[in-house]
Parts: sequence; C-alpha cells; structure tokens
Amino acid sequence: MKYKALFLDLDGTTVNHMGNEPSKRVTAAVKQLKGKLRVCIATGRPYFAARPVFDHLEITGPSVLTNGVQIYDPTQKKIVSEKVIDRSLVPEIYQICKEHTTKSKSSIQIFDGTKDVEFKEDHIDKALSVFVTELTDEVADTIMQKLNNFNQIVVHKGNSFNKELRCLDITNSLASKLHGIQEVSQLLGISTHEIIGVGDGYNDFPLLLACGLKFAMGNAVPELKEIADFVAPPVERDGVAVIIEKFILPQLG
Repeated sequence: MKYKALFLDLDGTTVNHMGNEPSKRVTAAVKQLKGKLRVCIATGRPYFAARPVFDHLEITGPSVLTNGVQIYDPTQKKIVSEKVIDRSLVPEIYQICKEHTTKSKSSIQIFDGTKDVEFKEDHIDKALSVFVTELTDEVADTIMQKLNNFNQIVVHKGNSFNKELRCLDITNSLASKLHGIQEVSQLLGISTHEIIGVGDGYNDFPLLLACGLKFAMGNAVPELKEIADFVAPPVERDGVAVIIEKFILPQLG
C-alpha cells in the first residue's frame, strides 16, 4: 500500500500537551515529507490555538479542527466546512453539565466558531461545541450517560489540563475526527485506506479508526494502543519523527 496522507494529532503526539513548538527532530522529519505526502492535522484545538503549530510546520494539507467540528484549508487560509449544534439543544446540554459541576472547579464554555464564550440562554448565535473541563472520571461518565440520550450530539472524552482529570467536548453527532478525515479524503481525492493516523488520547479513537495505518504514541491511553497497528515512542522521545523516519520515508523512496 502506498500511503498518500498523514494525519497528526497535536497535544501528546506532535507537541507536548499545550505546547506550540514541535521538537527540532519532529520539525525536520515533517518537513522532509513536503512534496512527497500530504501532511494534515487532526486536533481537538480550534484554529486560534492550533495556528502556531500550523505555521511552524508549514502545514498545507486540509485539516480537522475542534474534534471534527471544522475543516480548515491552510492554502486558502479559511474554514471550508463546519458542523453546528442545534441551537434549541444548547440550554439543555448546558443545564445537564451545570448540575454536575456546581461543586467543582470545572468550567463550561461554548465555542462559537472563532472563540469560547460564556453561556447566555437568551443569546446563542451559534454553538459548534460545548467544552467542559476539570472533571473526575465519575462525573464525566455521568454527564456522558445523560447526554447520550440526545442522538443529534456526540460527546468526546479527553484528558483535562490536569492529567488526573477529564474534559468533555460535546458536538454535532456528525463531528468527529473520523467524519473529518472522511471529508478531507474526499477533498484530496484519496481513499481513507491510503491515510496514516497518529494519536494518543481518547478523542483519537475516531482518528485511528478512519485510517488505513494506525499509530498510537508510547504515551497513549492503553485502549488506543490496543487498536493501533504499531506503538511509537512517546512524544518526549519524538515518536512522530520515528514514524516518519522508519515507516514513511522508506516507502516513499
């Protein structure tokens, strides 16, 4: 199989969590792929938070942002598609999250496509996602169970800023890294079987499931390693560079 595109998660994969600059080795490896294979990003970050990495690595491939809510084309420098949450559902989603986070330090933010805003019931222009941070596993699972009753949305569970805690990203049911990669594959005119995916977190299950060749980082959650074809070294040991150097460049010739 000759692979034609590489999709990289950011936090915990291409960069350390909340980092904005990949290591020199990762940077050099990614840039060696220029003109040989399309490099794309699939991240939970919105564009304003992902832009430093896009610029640093000179990414040109259509990319998946905010866990599939938006598709961004770096060559045109614009969002080419996005999926919103039904506005009538937002108050219900917010109340369910709120009732389980009143005694914690959790925050609830609405992403409107360009920035995070606070919930205001009488003024919701557009909601692409509802993001809840700093949750215990028990609270996160309780909220997920209740929100699973809404078939118009999907809940992505991930690691919070504190690695001992979790966050929830609630989006349109057709917004996931899997849906995003399928959409990008159509834009590129390639099959998803011709795509390599690399990730580390819970929200990377859809990423790996969408790809023909699956890599989990050495620091990935155990469940992700179980579905991966290979496990790379952790982000601290430049796992992305190892994948490119040992698996991708040799098959490109």
